[in-house]
Amino acid sequence: MERTADTLPKLLKRNYETWHDKKIAMRHKNFGIWQEYSWRDYYDNVKKFALGLKSLGFEKGEKLCIIGDNEPEWYWAELACQAMGGISVGIFVDCVPDEVKYIVDHSEAVFVVARDQEQVDKILAIRDDVSRVRKIIYWEPKGMWSYRDPFILSFKNVQSLGDKYARDQSAIFDEEIEAGDGKDLAIICYTSGTTGLPKGAMVAHKNLITTVRQWFEVEAWRHDDNYLSYVPPAWITEQMFGITGGLLSGATVNFPERPETLENDVREIGPSMILYNSRMWESLCSTILTKIEDGILLKRLLFNLCLPIGYKVSEMKMEGRKPGLQWSILYGLANFLVFRSLRDKIGLKNTRAPYTGGALISPGTFRLFRAVGIDLREIYGSSEAGLCCCHRGDDVKFESIGVPLPGMHVKTTEEGEMLWKGDCIFLGYYKDPEKTAQVLVDGWYHSGDAAHIDEGGHVMYLDRMADMMELEGGARFSPQHIEGRLKFSPYIRDAISVGGGKIPYVAALVQIDFDSVGKWAERLHIPYTTFADLSQKPQVHELVEKEILALNQSLPDASRVKKFVCLHKELDPDEEELTRTRKLRRDFIEKKYGDLLDAIARGKRTFQASSEVKYRDGSRGATTTTVTVRTIPLHS
Repeated sequence: MERTADTLPKLLKRNYETWHDKKIAMRHKNFGIWQEYSWRDYYDNVKKFALGLKSLGFEKGEKLCIIGDNEPEWYWAELACQAMGGISVGIFVDCVPDEVKYIVDHSEAVFVVARDQEQVDKILAIRDDVSRVRKIIYWEPKGMWSYRDPFILSFKNVQSLGDKYARDQSAIFDEEIEAGDGKDLAIICYTSGTTGLPKGAMVAHKNLITTVRQWFEVEAWRHDDNYLSYVPPAWITEQMFGITGGLLSGATVNFPERPETLENDVREIGPSMILYNSRMWESLCSTILTKIEDGILLKRLLFNLCLPIGYKVSEMKMEGRKPGLQWSILYGLANFLVFRSLRDKIGLKNTRAPYTGGALISPGTFRLFRAVGIDLREIYGSSEAGLCCCHRGDDVKFESIGVPLPGMHVKTTEEGEMLWKGDCIFLGYYKDPEKTAQVLVDGWYHSGDAAHIDEGGHVMYLDRMADMMELEGGARFSPQHIEGRLKFSPYIRDAISVGGGKIPYVAALVQIDFDSVGKWAERLHIPYTTFADLSQKPQVHELVEKEILALNQSLPDASRVKKFVCLHKELDPDEEELTRTRKLRRDFIEKKYGDLLDAIARGKRTFQASSEVKYRDGSRGATTTTVTVRTIPLHS
């Protein structure tokens, strides 16, 4: 049976035949109650929806777009589409209508499955521009009662159509599943668009299944594991973890109720497997440090006494040394007094495999989590190459992204670009053969990432090739390394380092963490009103300067940050400053803030920055903030 399960729907059918009602496949918290779905429920919901699509004329090879939060209906819609030989296309839930229009139109989708009224309205706003779309299907009825357009159907209505269709065509669902082939296209995954318009990476069933099987050789999932589905299914990582990983292993996939309830939901589930992107881990680290700082004196003292013990023991393990009796006793005491309770409070008490991906995480954040008993591992992959490498157990180097998975081959060019080869490599970019030919050469995928491989086989990621910068005198530096280190500070939410060209040294644009800095300001009785006001307080500049000075001590002189500004606003994906996976769109930011960068280059001490304000009634206004350019002392 396993050999023939070469598509995702075949894996679903296998699990249904194996477990029926004996095992929970999914849990979704709704109105405070965990709703459970067995493998029979999973299979039946997919079957009904698939046959409903069939009755509406959905054909093999057609595309179906899905936009919504992590909920069972997303999984059901995707598997139903694939069971009928179709291709699923994910869209990030916070995409604006123009971004949705591009993906729906470019992918040539004929159906769109949307969670709720907000997402349905996005499709209706672009309806005339996506003429191929035959129906919008929603699964959350709240707010949809007044919609009478036959262009719109509910998820349950489509499933009812599927029930009727099955009366006359009872065997067609299983027949369609068996007709599927691992080489068939499963998803089109649109890249984050850091360097331009998103590209549609074509990923076959065999690509997804092969990459996860290779990963399971390193970190096996068990059928009694609990996985928390939180990162968007439009991101290739969730396709590999939640959808493919859950189907291959039979593990239970858990969906939190809302982002706001995540902390409590995670504690209730106690997941054994979890994936957060690097920003979420950084944010969680900042939250922990802030709460410790705000806690009572005894808790602060205990934490500060125990943390160095955690650092020492985790470093021994990563160096391949077994902690001696003394350190084992001390760590056991630290775990009993502090670490165990901390892990429980953030819901990771039972987590044996916590992962981070999407962008490099700062070494400080990595060290802290491993010190308290959360054995964080970095993974590296892409829509085009699947999951390529990861940390294994205690074989961890903070500066690396791990070692290649079994079946994956890596090498670097003379220029330092990282190339990958294996059965996980995608089929190419949808409707873009020229770009495909540029990145797929003789079976090797050209990642566009700069890296080198050390003697132990660890892949040392540096930065995007296009983002490596050259300073006056020829010295090169990695902006992402500096940015990652700065983000370890609980007071810095984001950072962009620039240099080269008109700025002959390294400068940084810093976005403060409004919550952390706000609490810090309140403790010191520093009055403020808005984000812009707080960001330009002299005391805040001194606070950020201390963080940069600490970073500079670990950098070569040429790479040290010489000047910085605290941005007057938060970076926002809706303003195209970040991608939907929260990566910096560096070229766009440098262009948008070109006048500010020019002021830094010309040695100005202040700059008048304007920001557009969008009001609830749709009108627009503008505000002006005096931004201070701060120079870092040469000697500290």
